[in-house]
Amino acid sequence: MTNALIIGGVYLIVLFVLSAFLIRKALTSFEDYSYCGRSLSIGFVFFTYLGTWIGGGTIIGLVGRSHDFGASQYWIMAMSCIVELFFAFFLIEKIRDKKYRSITEFFSANYPGHHGIVRIPAAGALLVRNVTMIAMQFSALSYLITITFGIGRSLALMIIFIVIITYTVLSGLWGVALTDVFQGILQTFSIIALIVVTLYAAGGLSSVEQFYLAEEGMDSLSLFYTNMRWYEIVMYVAAFGLFFLMNDQTNWERIYASKGSRTAKWGFMLPLIITLISLVLISYLGVFQRVISGGVEDSQSVLYTFLFARGGSILTIIIMVGLIAAIMSSADSFLLASGIMVSEDIIKKFIIPNASDREMIFFTRIFVVVTGSVAFTFAINIYDILSLWLTGIGMTSIILLPGYFLGWCRRKPSTDSILAGMVAGVVCVLLMIFGIIPVEAPYICACCILNLFISLIPLKRSVVPQES
Repeated sequence: MTNALIIGGVYLIVLFVLSAFLIRKALTSFEDYSYCGRSLSIGFVFFTYLGTWIGGGTIIGLVGRSHDFGASQYWIMAMSCIVELFFAFFLIEKIRDKKYRSITEFFSANYPGHHGIVRIPAAGALLVRNVTMIAMQFSALSYLITITFGIGRSLALMIIFIVIITYTVLSGLWGVALTDVFQGILQTFSIIALIVVTLYAAGGLSSVEQFYLAEEGMDSLSLFYTNMRWYEIVMYVAAFGLFFLMNDQTNWERIYASKGSRTAKWGFMLPLIITLISLVLISYLGVFQRVISGGVEDSQSVLYTFLFARGGSILTIIIMVGLIAAIMSSADSFLLASGIMVSEDIIKKFIIPNASDREMIFFTRIFVVVTGSVAFTFAINIYDILSLWLTGIGMTSIILLPGYFLGWCRRKPSTDSILAGMVAGVVCVLLMIFGIIPVEAPYICACCILNLFISLIPLKRSVVPQES
């Protein structure tokens, strides 16, 4: 316990020192606070993506799924990375050429009618995604603190909320990028060390094979085993995979903040490849953990229970701190993106058009806290981490994807048509929230098709910028 407190304390001190180091740089310029003055080098871009994509929700959620259902659960998360490769190849340079800061700006530029009011539903839909992502990280970290220190889950979540919010608001994207370099290295080491320690504890590969031959069958060890039919796979990819051709607001901000197009593209693709490899290791962590636990542990906390049972060795504590780093480096990115989005797309555009840089930084910080508070509420009430991830993707896709794909077409629908489609999407999402429509792939696809159909109905045509 003493070693854990010391190492954990040192880790937190390093985070706050790194954030404080750049606080002067981000205090007066909103461009610096939000986009690092568009000067992020490939090293910063690489590690901030790596830190964001391999979050604690990803690790704990995927380990839990593969513990219960086998290594093929890998594809739930890997699907997003594979689709993102197409995003990187075909769209990053276009986003840079158009100088889009964000997804909301993309919608406003392509559907400019009614003074860009399309920003509001677009921002609302993206906040759903961001809140669920932040809640994933809060929930994953709460399991660790609860098991390690024996405190209640609500108190654990409150501690997490205060720590992550505090260092995120200090110095904006500069602070997030710099701390993500430190946290990205730490979490990568921890994943590799954890797979070695877990495999050793399971008795090696031969013991793992013997366990599954006797108890489960070898299907659980295969990355490619599935009992889904081909059309179910297609529907699943359409419902949860196509979102990543649009991607997250956090990634668009980093594309804009990068020094150049090559930095933006390769800084995106290299950590993406590492993430795909890391997800294989994480999937097999769950498979190996089932051998150790005998399949009787709560799958959401099985990894933490395993580490806690191994005592307070320095290596175990460093691995646990690495898991904390994975969680915090994802949460801070989505928190900051939410604050920037609300301040730019709502406050600046519709409420205080002449807001100064200091005011914009102030509002960003306020809405970082607000978003974190909403995520805190989600995390208290929802325990299945990976389901939370899928829910956020599905609901955001229903509202935004049809308009997003139509926005890349040469001939675009009118703003009124897109708004009508978005309203239909919002209605579908509300029906899902109230449990009237299940949050499942067939229903998500049907709701997206409804949005698309309405968006293609020719209503009043707004003036659309000419293609350059």
